[in-house]
Amino acid sequence: MLFQKIDSTIVTRMLVPSLFAVLALALGGCSGLRTSPDDEPLVTGGYQGKETTLAVLLPKSGRFAKAAKVVRDGIVAAHKADPQEKRPELRFYDSAAGSIVDLVRQAATDGATLAIGPLQKSTLNKLADATALPIPVLAMNQVYTTVKPTNLYQFSLAPENEATTVVGKAWGKEHRKAAILYPKKTWGKRTARAFRRQWKELGGTLIAAQAFDPSAKNFKGTVAKFSEQAAPADFAFLVASAKLARQLWPRLRDEIGAKIPVYSTSHIYSGHFDPKKGDKKLVGLNFVEIPWLIEPTQEGDAVSPDGLRKAMPRLYAMGVDAYRLGARLDEMSDNPRMSIQGKTGILSMDSQRRIQRELTSAHIGADGPRPNWRLPAKGN
Repeated sequence: MLFQKIDSTIVTRMLVPSLFAVLALALGGCSGLRTSPDDEPLVTGGYQGKETTLAVLLPKSGRFAKAAKVVRDGIVAAHKADPQEKRPELRFYDSAAGSIVDLVRQAATDGATLAIGPLQKSTLNKLADATALPIPVLAMNQVYTTVKPTNLYQFSLAPENEATTVVGKAWGKEHRKAAILYPKKTWGKRTARAFRRQWKELGGTLIAAQAFDPSAKNFKGTVAKFSEQAAPADFAFLVASAKLARQLWPRLRDEIGAKIPVYSTSHIYSGHFDPKKGDKKLVGLNFVEIPWLIEPTQEGDAVSPDGLRKAMPRLYAMGVDAYRLGARLDEMSDNPRMSIQGKTGILSMDSQRRIQRELTSAHIGADGPRPNWRLPAKGN
């Protein structure tokens, strides 16, 4: 059998303790960069779709199976949090088995009116090249090739979204001169390239862009050279993993941290503050992160702590958002000014039907992440 029908018994077995995934709909926002969303009206609500059956297309085997299980748990938790009379039926399909296009067709034949998945980029490429799809599909990844089906949407945790958020928030603080320090790795180059493109489109000046070898044993020379180049900048953008940030940030803090702010992405934070692993070395570093990891218990939104304790909490949050987001796809496509407050950020849709995320500003405090960036004291 291609699918597994989910009922209350199955949900009870699979579900982590209840998660109330309430998304807020914001009207009047902007697609892409948004620097002042705070004054926009928010309307809360649960699942708003008319769909009676949702197909979930995720791999049950292979290298993405573990990640897919976390995403699946998030989808099921969001489903369980809705009142029973408003829950669509969920049907699960193995996207690692057979043709993904045939699987979408089978899901449509089985009665699904929306599909969530796949997770694998190679599988998504096959959907993107399909002539047509019988039902809308919200893919859990992103490709940059031409997407033929007009009802194929893309939702990912791409690093480019994080760079865009840093650009928007830095510009909103009236920064105009930037410096970038990034590793010579694929994701590092992608993040730096996205930052550079967005920054220049706004009219910002790039003072310096320095790449470094992430396998180096000592970053003293790297930091000294960058700090000298970045001195005239309004701020510095650090692209680094948590491991690299623990080595780079203490030196950067001593060199320029008291003079100009340094901002980074969620890559510097594992999702779990652990002083024993050296996270205290990150204290004072500004970064952007999914809202759920910074303010998990916002007013009017009861959140189970179990999702936060998972090994991949951002993927769990992505599953929650995908379930809620699916019902809004047509509305978001018709109204590019629409945005939704999700667990993974403020979500909007661009002209290519890709979901864009604006993340939350935060900094690492002595006992973990805290909302809002911390700036150097004036006069230093």
